[in-house]
Amino acid sequence: MGCWNIKELPCSPSILKKVPNCKFCKARRFQYEPPNFCCSKGSVKLVSHQLPSKLKSLYLGVTDESNHFRTYVRTYNNMFAFTSLGVKYNKELATITQGVYTFKVQGQMYHFINNLILSNNEARNLQLYFYDNEDDIVNKMAFSENLNRSVIAKLIDILKVNPYSMFLKSLRGIPNLSNFYIALKCDSALDQRTYNLPSVSEVAAIWVDDDSNNAISSPHIRIYTHCDSSQLVRYHYGCYDPLQYPLLFPYGENGWHCGIQKIVEKRSSSRNHSSHNQEQLPSVSNWCPIDGLLNIEEEILQKGIRKKNNVSCREYYCYKLQIRDNEDNETLHSGRLFQQYSVDEFIKVETQRLDFLLFNQDLFRLEVLAGLRDLLRQGERDTSKIGIKTFLPASFTGGPRDMRRRYMDAIALVQHFGKPDIFLTMTCNPSWPEIEDLLLPTDEVQNRPDLISRTFKAKVEELKSDIVKKGIFGKVVAFMYTIEFQKRGLPHAHFLIILADEYKLLTPEAYDKVICAEIPNLDTNHYLHSLVIKHMMHGPCRSLNPKSPCMIKTGHCEFKYPTSYAPETCKGKNSYPIYRRQDTGNFFKVRTQYLDNSWVVPYNPYLLSKFNCHINVEICSDVKVVKYIYKYICKGHDKIAFHVHSNDSDIEIDEIRDYRSARWVSPPEAMWRLFAFPISEMNPSVYHLQLHLKEQQYVSFKTTASLNSVLNNPTTAKTMLTEFFSMNATSAVTNELSLLYKEFPQYVVWSTSDRMWTRRIQGNVIGRIVTCHPTEGERYYLRLLLMNIRGPKSYEDLRTVDGRCCSTFREAAGKRGLLTCDNNLIECMSEATNYQMPYSLRRLFTTLLVLF
Repeated sequence: MGCWNIKELPCSPSILKKVPNCKFCKARRFQYEPPNFCCSKGSVKLVSHQLPSKLKSLYLGVTDESNHFRTYVRTYNNMFAFTSLGVKYNKELATITQGVYTFKVQGQMYHFINNLILSNNEARNLQLYFYDNEDDIVNKMAFSENLNRSVIAKLIDILKVNPYSMFLKSLRGIPNLSNFYIALKCDSALDQRTYNLPSVSEVAAIWVDDDSNNAISSPHIRIYTHCDSSQLVRYHYGCYDPLQYPLLFPYGENGWHCGIQKIVEKRSSSRNHSSHNQEQLPSVSNWCPIDGLLNIEEEILQKGIRKKNNVSCREYYCYKLQIRDNEDNETLHSGRLFQQYSVDEFIKVETQRLDFLLFNQDLFRLEVLAGLRDLLRQGERDTSKIGIKTFLPASFTGGPRDMRRRYMDAIALVQHFGKPDIFLTMTCNPSWPEIEDLLLPTDEVQNRPDLISRTFKAKVEELKSDIVKKGIFGKVVAFMYTIEFQKRGLPHAHFLIILADEYKLLTPEAYDKVICAEIPNLDTNHYLHSLVIKHMMHGPCRSLNPKSPCMIKTGHCEFKYPTSYAPETCKGKNSYPIYRRQDTGNFFKVRTQYLDNSWVVPYNPYLLSKFNCHINVEICSDVKVVKYIYKYICKGHDKIAFHVHSNDSDIEIDEIRDYRSARWVSPPEAMWRLFAFPISEMNPSVYHLQLHLKEQQYVSFKTTASLNSVLNNPTTAKTMLTEFFSMNATSAVTNELSLLYKEFPQYVVWSTSDRMWTRRIQGNVIGRIVTCHPTEGERYYLRLLLMNIRGPKSYEDLRTVDGRCCSTFREAAGKRGLLTCDNNLIECMSEATNYQMPYSLRRLFTTLLVLF
C-alpha cells in the first residue's frame, strides 16, 4: 500500500482537527498551534479597530464598483497615503493580468514625508489634502484610466474623518505658513489596550521654526513647506501605519510603537525556544579561524536590554492579524493591499531585530583573552577601544552564518548516522478545504497569506507526526526539514529522513513499498488517479511547452522529463534508483496536453492520498547526491546574489547592510515569520563545540566595563573546551566514561549562563567540533588530537605522550601516530568531501600538497 505501517490508502484527504479558540482573546486556533500563539496567554491585549460602513462595503461588497476597488486597492491606497513608499518589488509578479498577483519585495521598504508645498504642478501624498479645490484633486488623482471617479469621490468622503486629513486641511487658512513647521507626533498618548482613536490635537501641532521655547518635547516628524529632501518615517513610529495605509486605518489609529504595555508582566523568558534551540550554540563559517567569536554571541544577546513587560513588534502584529469570531478584521480581507501590508510589517520586525544587533555590537566587543591581558600590561584600561564589533551573528534567522551552520549540522547528522534514505518535498495546496472554508466570497486565496501559512504549518506538523511518530517509512533515527517559498510565494518543505538499519531501503522491492512513479488505474483507484493527474505530473515542457520554467536556463528540461520507460524498478548508475514506469499506451489530459507515465513525478501513494498536494518522494542514492541536496535546501532565504570586489583592504564589510539589500520577501513568508513559525528543524540537535588554543578564546565584554573587571570575572576564562578538561579532571563519572570531545554532549549539557557542564537527564544530541583548516597550524593539530584522544584533562595532557610533554600539538600528534602514512591528510580530505564543493576540495588538496 506504499508504506510499511499502512494497511490501506485513504479514500479522501485528511482534514485538520478542530481545536478550541483561545480562551484569552477568542482567536481561532489551528491544529498544532501552541496556546500562547496569538496573545501570549492573555498578556497581550489590544483594542480592535473599525472601518466606516462605506469602506467596509468596498472591501466586502459584490458590486462592480467593489470588485474594481479590490482589484486596484493598492493604487487607491498609495494615492491617498500621506507618505510616499520607497520599495523595489518584482513587477513581473505584481501584474494584474498575468498569473497570480504577488507583491514580492527586495531589500527595505521606506516611508517618506514630502514637502507641503508643490515642487512641480502635480500634487501627491499629503499635498493632496492641503489644496482646497477638491475637483482639482480628483482630476490630479485620476492619472490612470483604470481608476474610477466615483470610488475616488467616495474615498475622499470617507477620509474626512481622518485626523491627519483634517489637520492638513486646517492649514489652508494659516497665513505665512512658510514661517512654521508642522510636527506630526510619532505616537499618540493613547493606551492601545483600551482606546486607540486619536483626535486632531493628538496627532499634530504647528510650531514656529525659530522659537526654541515652543519646541515640542515628544518624538515627532517635521513637515516643512519647502525642503531639499524628504523626511524619513521610522519603523518604530506609531504613525508609521496610519500615514501609509489610510484605507486600513481611516480613523488614524496608531500601529506598533515602543512602550505598549502587557497585561501581566511575564517572568519567564519571552523567547520561546525549543529544547533544540536552548542547547545549540551559534558558530561562524566553519573554516574561519575565529570560530570562538560567535560561540559566545548568545551571551551577548542575553546581556541586551529587553523589557519583557512591553509588547514586542512581532507580538503586536501577530495579535492584530488573528481571526476572531467576536470581531471583524477587515485588514485580512483587504486583498492585494494586505499583501503589501504583511510584507511591510515583517520588514519592520526584521529591521528592529537587525537594529538590535547593530546596537549591541556597539555596546559589546569581542577580543582574545590573551590579547586583553597583553593590553592590560601595556596600561590600557578603556574597553571601548578594543575588540571586533561588526558582524551578523549565526543566531539571526536566515542570515548567511545561520544557513551555513544549518548546512554543517545536517552534514554532522550524515557523518553520525549515515546517508539519508528519503528526500521528500511537500508543497502547499492553496485549494485545501481548511483554507477555502475561511475565505469570504470576495477573498482570493493569494491575498490571504495568513491562511496559507497557518494551514501549511499544521500540515507540516501532521506530516512530521506520520513520519516520526507513526513510522510510516519505518523507525526514524534522524531527520531535518527546511521551509522555503516559491517564486509566487507558496511555501514548501524539504525533508531528509534517515532510517534505522533494519528499515534501510536497499533493494528495488523496498523502493516499491515506498515510491510509485506511475499513473494509477482509473477504474480501480479513481481518487488516487485524480490526485496524480492534478499534483504529480511534470510540465509539460520541451516541444509541448518550450516556455516551461524548467527550460529557461538551458533550453532543456533540468529535471530530465520525460523519463525513459522501465518495466521494473532497478538500480541505475551510481546506485541511483530507476523507478518502474511501464509503457501502457494510456495518455491523460494534463494542462492542455496528453501525458503518460514518463511524466510522473515519484510519489508515495499514502501521503499523496492523505495530504492532497504535490508531495515528491525520492530515494537517496549516495553521499554525493545527499551533499548537493543539503546544500540546496540550506541555501537560506530567497535573495539576490552579488559580489563586491575592491582593492582597498581597509574597507569594512557591513554584513547587516548586505543582508538587508539582498533579501526578497513574499507575503506568505512574511506571515510565516510574523507568526514565529520555525523555518527549519533538526532531530537530534547538534552541539557546536568550541575550539581554541590556550587563552585564545574570544571574550565578550561591555564597552563601559573596565578591563580589570573583565579579566577578574571568574567566568571570563571558562569555555566549553576548558570546562571539558576540568570535568574530566574532577568528575569521576566523566572520567570513567572516558569520552571524546565530540561525544561529551551526549552525556552532559552546557549552560551558557553558568558557563559549566551539567549531567544530561534527557534529550538526544550529537556533538560537532567546528572544522579547522590545515593552514591554521596548531589549532588544526589540537582538533586532530581532540578527535582521537579520550578524556584529556588539560592542554598539557593532550601534548603528553609516554610521560613526556611535547612542545607543540603537532609533535604530540606525530608521536601518537596520527601523522603516520598521511592518514591525517586522508582523514582531512575524507571529512571535507562530505560537505565541501569541488572548487573548495581542489584548493584544500593543493594546500595539503604545499604544507606536507
